[in-house]
Amino acid sequence: MGNPEFDVCVVGSGPGGGIAVHVLTAAGLKVALVEAGRRLRPGVDYNAHGSPMEHLEERLHAGERPIKSVTNGQARDHFTPVGDRPGHGLLPALGGRSLCWAGHSLRFGPLDYKQWPISYEQVAPYYSRAERLMGVYGDKDGLWNLPDGEFLKGVPMRCPEHVLRRGVGKIKTGGRKMELVSQRKAILTQKHASGRAVCHYCGHCMAGCEVDSKYTSANTPIPMAMKTGRLTLFLESTMTRIVMEPGGGKVRGIEYVNAAGAKDEIRCKALVLACSTVETARQLLASDVANSSGQVGRNLCSHFGLTVIGLFPELAGRDASNDDGTDYFHSLLTGMYWDKPSAKFEGTYQVQCGAGLTPTRLRVTNPPGWGKGFKRELREWNAAHALMNMQGSLVVSSKKYVDLDPERKDKHGVPLPRVHLHYEGSDVAMATDCLETCETVIKAAGGRVISTPGRADAGNLVIDYNHWVGTARMGTDPKTSVVNTDGQSHDVPNLFVCDASVFPAYPEKNPTLTNITLSWRTSDAIVKKFRNKEIA
Repeated sequence: MGNPEFDVCVVGSGPGGGIAVHVLTAAGLKVALVEAGRRLRPGVDYNAHGSPMEHLEERLHAGERPIKSVTNGQARDHFTPVGDRPGHGLLPALGGRSLCWAGHSLRFGPLDYKQWPISYEQVAPYYSRAERLMGVYGDKDGLWNLPDGEFLKGVPMRCPEHVLRRGVGKIKTGGRKMELVSQRKAILTQKHASGRAVCHYCGHCMAGCEVDSKYTSANTPIPMAMKTGRLTLFLESTMTRIVMEPGGGKVRGIEYVNAAGAKDEIRCKALVLACSTVETARQLLASDVANSSGQVGRNLCSHFGLTVIGLFPELAGRDASNDDGTDYFHSLLTGMYWDKPSAKFEGTYQVQCGAGLTPTRLRVTNPPGWGKGFKRELREWNAAHALMNMQGSLVVSSKKYVDLDPERKDKHGVPLPRVHLHYEGSDVAMATDCLETCETVIKAAGGRVISTPGRADAGNLVIDYNHWVGTARMGTDPKTSVVNTDGQSHDVPNLFVCDASVFPAYPEKNPTLTNITLSWRTSDAIVKKFRNKEIA
């Protein structure tokens, strides 16, 4: 293509990359967006409304879900796991993993930002911008460390979750701090400026919203950027190298392999990496760029947890016909250890709570009996259950990091990333506390525990492979961080990072809203630097 030149080249079209191209093009900059995957068509390339029997055998043989899910196209064998069963989610498609996220949109609070070089007050206006653009529903709960946002009308809890809330209320009378509130998600519950469809509560959110009620990079910010005429898409194009100017002080562009399999180069005045926490670290390490601190790939963190299920006999025989909703989790147990940290572990956790007889799948599959009795109990137990899923933040240490596999490479010759995960005492202690909390809440609500790991250990903890953060951490000291408070590389002034790898610390809350918010903030900084001729 003759080495086209752009003001900015953005690599990766997920949550961070999508918002970056919107902000940059709206400011008048000429932008290239490089994405390894293709554009997927809602309702065609993913369509959970369709028949699971269509092409069932070929999907099962390919290791895919029976329904036509967006996750059927996720990458496989794209990293090397080391240690306690780490996972890494990678979806090559326009929009990336924003296509299959659950939509959970939680602001980090003032306590969370105390470990950051920026404050909640500095970020709060960007949260508001992001929520308005995305269309986030929720209730005003008034929690100091889970700040309220710019919400569309909320979605109610299901019946068993209200029963859980009663149990939480009883525990609170004993002096323990916790709250059970409704979830907040980037899914439209009323008409919105984006023109996306209002949700009809089919529950297929994570399989890919085929009607585009759920916010994704592909259905909101990228189309807005395309309408400016200043965005060029490079689909099915994989970056293989960051190209530096002679002398190595600035980025000249990137080398990539295009859809035809040929190598080419894009030149740019500024480069934005939004590849995902693991992939951004991999690209920086493979190109040996922006790592004078030695911190690229370090400080890796994610969420992890265990699951407990309770059954409430008082709900036997209830009418579950109104249990449809936005996927499964409609409520959140939160507020533990905000006021007084635990002496047993670092940080805290939240518990995502789901319930009901939902249209997508049965959560309880092992009631006793057989034949008609089994079928009856299967329905009764699913209608009367509540599931509590821990989401805790790993302790950051030298035992969790990303580096390059010295032997394995991808088809373009770039070393694959290795993801190292080793659970430690703090992690196990946090999970143990959560198990005790969940069982206590269920019993206080009048239920009985029907499924629990019993105890927490490294063998049964489950990592969230979509929530990795921290491998290019933000900071004010170039010796201990990779980027500054604007997401700008300390080493390379025209290199920026717009994904969750910049997080310097990680609370229990879902990362995507903060990823989008920080990307917006960094993109504004890039625009300012162009206007001030700091980038030219």
